[in-house]
Amino acid sequence: MEDVGASDSAFLTLAQKLEKQLRHHANDEESKQFPQLRAHIPAQGLVELGEKVETAKKLAPTRPHPNAPHSELFHKSIGPGIGMVDRLLNQLTGRMTG
Repeated sequence: MEDVGASDSAFLTLAQKLEKQLRHHANDEESKQFPQLRAHIPAQGLVELGEKVETAKKLAPTRPHPNAPHSELFHKSIGPGIGMVDRLLNQLTGRMTG
């Protein structure tokens, strides 16, 4: 979608395809993955896991970086710095992130 303008006839088709994939992903998490987690991890473990996810979200980049390497070392060492720069850019440009 990054290479197609919103006025391009292919954009709507790509947006619909993305929506279908996101709905499938969310349904899989809600109907399969989360119930399995709840069945195998004690409640306190789920709380701790949720806290770790929230902490990671505060450090993670907020913009796409398609040329960044896909390695754990990169994401743990450089990712928080990139996330900080992303959040600064978001503040300067008024871009809202969830």
